[in-house]
Amino acid sequence: MDAAHMGERLGLYVIIVLGEGVIQIIDAASERDGWDGPLAATGLGAFGLLAAICTLSLLYGTNGIPHLRKGALAPRLAMLLHAVMTGFLVALATALGSAVAHVDDVLPKGQHWLLCGAMAGYFAAGLVAALPLADRSDRIWLVGWAVPCLAVSVALAPLGAALPAWATIWILVALVCWQIAYDPGAPGAGPAGRQGRRLRRSVPRVA
Repeated sequence: MDAAHMGERLGLYVIIVLGEGVIQIIDAASERDGWDGPLAATGLGAFGLLAAICTLSLLYGTNGIPHLRKGALAPRLAMLLHAVMTGFLVALATALGSAVAHVDDVLPKGQHWLLCGAMAGYFAAGLVAALPLADRSDRIWLVGWAVPCLAVSVALAPLGAALPAWATIWILVALVCWQIAYDPGAPGAGPAGRQGRRLRRSVPRVA
């Protein structure tokens, strides 16, 4: 099995799944008679969330999995983890469509939990992919990168049930942006390497 070709195809599949989320958002918005503030905030937040996930998964990861190193997993394990992660993204697409359909009110409890649970699963899958294969210094970096986002998304499910849909979505956008921007140092880099990385970030190529 050609690992490069597999990574390219798995990355394309992530794009297709995220595209389904775009379709869900557009279909839900098309049912509205006109645009207003809540619809704009929800729609833009939903598009921003999908774009941020695309950036995190494809530009900062391998096989569509954030911060998974090339060759770190056997192809079968990588495909299994990819299937789990894309399952969470499919659930996210459904929840985003529901969020746009309920811009005038809070999300139904089930859809709110689906939205937060899908993002928690996405963050957890990224952590599970990278953490067991990292050395001690890398694990410290990964914990700071993933655990805050995972904890907030889990806590948001019960504590944010009364929030409007747009507020929940923008909190999730901020969490993904945290993972994109988090850069106290590259995994595996020493103190000097981490200091240099603060000044100039090198973006990995898409696998």
